[in-house]
Amino acid sequence: MHEVLVNRKPHMVKILERDGNLFLIEVNKKTVKVRLKNSSEGKMAMMEIDGNTFQANVERTQANLFQIRIGAKTFEVEYPPKIPDESRVKAEPLAVFTKKPILNVTVEKDAVTAPIAGRIVLLRTKAGERVERGKCICILEAMKMENEISAPKSGVVKEVRVSEGAVVSKGDVVAVIS
Repeated sequence: MHEVLVNRKPHMVKILERDGNLFLIEVNKKTVKVRLKNSSEGKMAMMEIDGNTFQANVERTQANLFQIRIGAKTFEVEYPPKIPDESRVKAEPLAVFTKKPILNVTVEKDAVTAPIAGRIVLLRTKAGERVERGKCICILEAMKMENEISAPKSGVVKEVRVSEGAVVSKGDVVAVIS
């Protein structure tokens, strides 16, 4: 079983069978049949996935990072993913939600707040860093969609109040920019 990040989302991949260029692969508990056909151009590859043929342009951009273009779609594939061990330990089960009082709606000066409830999946800044208006502070995942929380103004990040994996409610302060 291998963990692979595709466009920064984790997928569990397991090779069930291999016969030359024909593979039976389980991806997130779904089984697919894949046949690879290399092209003479090196970066191009023909793939047959469950009977459908695709032409893919595969380019290694870093040691563990690949960019795969199939038609108009581009996929960023990271294997093995660079996930620090401590972030795996910090993951909390979803049952640990604590209800926050509805009356606590005071907005702090210079606060960057969560526009919707969700889970912080990626921090893009840290305390002391200078940011420009519109720069992504963090990525918030809600209803299987990734949402960028951007800096509402230019300044210095005084404080980051969330960590990756944290669950936030609408209006929670994620950072303070002065």
